[in-house]
This record gives sequence, structure tokens and C-alpha cells, in this order.
Amino acid sequence: MAEFQWRYGNYFVSLPLVKIQLNNRKIVKTRLLLPIAAVLMLLANPSAQGQGSWTDAFSRFKLEVRADGEYTTTDTTPNLGFHGKYFNLMLGGDLGGGFSYYFKQRIVADPGTVTFFDNTDFLYLDYKPTENWRLRFGKDAMALGGFEYDASPIDVYFPTNLWRNIYCFQLAASAAYISDDGNHTLMAQVSNSPYINYGGLNYDAGLVAYNLYWAGNMGHWHTLWSTSMVEYKWGHFLNMIMIGNKLVYDKWDLYFDFIHHALSFDDWGKNFGFVSCANYYFTDRFNIFVKGMYEQNKSDVTLASSVSMDHQLAAGHATARYGLGFEYYPTEQKNVRLHIYGCRMTDSYTDIVTGQAVTDETWNFNIGATWTMDFYRLFKK
Repeated sequence: MAEFQWRYGNYFVSLPLVKIQLNNRKIVKTRLLLPIAAVLMLLANPSAQGQGSWTDAFSRFKLEVRADGEYTTTDTTPNLGFHGKYFNLMLGGDLGGGFSYYFKQRIVADPGTVTFFDNTDFLYLDYKPTENWRLRFGKDAMALGGFEYDASPIDVYFPTNLWRNIYCFQLAASAAYISDDGNHTLMAQVSNSPYINYGGLNYDAGLVAYNLYWAGNMGHWHTLWSTSMVEYKWGHFLNMIMIGNKLVYDKWDLYFDFIHHALSFDDWGKNFGFVSCANYYFTDRFNIFVKGMYEQNKSDVTLASSVSMDHQLAAGHATARYGLGFEYYPTEQKNVRLHIYGCRMTDSYTDIVTGQAVTDETWNFNIGATWTMDFYRLFKK
């Protein structure tokens, strides 16, 4: 394999050239490796850091990976295999003058369906003119409530249909007010609508989403609440309410998220879901969790055509999922995490051909590992 070699002061780096298959063409990628190598050298060589400016600008510099082995069985066909789940690069830091930034990229070979930025989860600029106000612009997560939604994707197991199917990372602008004690954040956000990712649309479609969001910390009780208007075609909105509540104690925590979405006024009470997860921490390195959820789409607006305009769950369907799992950190630094879980899912609906009620059942067993390479902490030591 060909290598790229580079000497910097007393450091010598040899990097392999990476070949990635894209659209049946082999393309040699070195552009990503060179900036990473440069940052590594700057962090490792204090004399090149310019009185700490480089360490401030790269105070977050990580690679994180998760790989799973899964066995899934349905009423007809079992499926067994190992696969890489996530491979993420994260950069972030302080730019001075109240400005900071954060960048998170899923390192994948497949191109995005809308633009290059499809595989970029975060790429935003923060500005804090005062301790109480924060302005943000760039690629960001839509400001939706709920603790399952709020968690990093690499930490989520057997999620809800909404979590799996919503294109939540969008270009957005937001303003947030933070209370003096830091326990409450009120945010208003305008973003591109996730519907630009459906049906061959793109950013020129002009669809937007309006979100109001509250994050609260009242001792043992934490909240993540939001209300949203998500445009799915010009002048027509999907209304969403997401209410997340969490109890946090030394040995255990429990959250309960309620999700409601409606396409019209007579749609209220028909499309909703909830998800709850409880963790019990035997030690700071080992915990057991139990998770369950229910979702339904009984909208009369879309039931006749069996088309789900909210794109979270097919019209006329109701799904339930529940399971049990374990997490274990074998090292004190918690750079490595092992997990195992099993869950059962049912999908109930009426067959549009026979008119009979049908319930499909799926079992899923998963074992995997997550590891994090924190380059900033490594070089700081």
C-alpha cells in the first residue's frame, strides 16, 4: 500500500493512502488525513501552539466508533451479521471574543442524497454576547424535546420510529436565553424542514421548521419540552409536541417522552407515541437498562391512501417495542464500552387487500462495542 511520509521537527509521520469506492470509481483520498496529521503535530508540539491558541481552538478532538453484531428474526426470515454502526470525527473549541464552534462528521463513503452536508451532523458557529444569551448558526440538530432524541446517536439502542426516520440535522439559526444559574434554557429556532430530504426535494424547496424549546434542571427533575411547526409543503405544516421528563438520582434514572404530531385540527389524538427508559447503575462502570415504547398513526387524512405524510410511521399502523440490556466500561477512563441487549417489536395494521388484522413480530439481539479516541486529552497529558 502506498504511504504518505511527512517530517515535522522531531516527529515523523507515515500515513497510508486510503482508497474509497464511490460510484464504481476508485478515488484516492488524502485531503482528510493531512489536516488531521497537522492538528496532531500542533497539539503535540507546545512551541507551535502560539501561547495556547491552538489548544483552545481544538479543545474537543475525538474519533468515536461503534460496531455491532446482530441477530434479527421475523415471522419468516432470520438475519445474522456484524456491521459498523458509527464512525464519527468531532472537533470543537473556543475562537475567542465569545465565539466557539463545533463540527461532527460521519465518516462514510456514500454521498448524501441532497448535498455534501448530509453526512455532517454539526457544523455551527456559536456566539455568546453575554452569559445569558447565545446565538447559533449552521448545521445543527432541530430543537426538539425528549431525552431519547437528545442523546447522541451512538448511545441509542432500539429507538422509536420517529428517532429513526426524522432527518433532524438541518441548517438552522437559533437564539437562546440561559438563566443566571444555568439551569434553564429557552430557545427559538428556525431551520430547514426535514421534508426537503423526502420525495426528491432539496434546499431550494424553501420549506422551513419553527421550533420553541425549553430545557430545565430542577434538581432531580429534568425537562426537555418543545413545540414545532414543520412545513411539509408550501403553507402546510405538521404540528409536533415533544415533552420529555427525567428523574435523576445517584443509582438510577428514568425518563418518559411523549410525542404527538398532527397534520390537521381533526388529526389530534390519532398520531402519537411515547418512550421510556430506566437505568440502574450497579457501579459507575456497569448498568442495566429497560426500555419500552409505543407509537401509532391513525390519521384519517392519510389512511385512505396508506401514505404517511409525517414520514415517521405508515398510516394505519401501531408499533410496540420493549427490551432489556447491559452496558459495561472495562477501563476507568471509559474510552471503551461493551453492550448487549435483546428486544421484541410488534407491528399491527389492517391488510389493505384482505381487510384482515395483521400483527408482525420481530426479535432483535445485539452485542457490540463502542470506543473513543480522545486526542485532545491524550496530548494534553
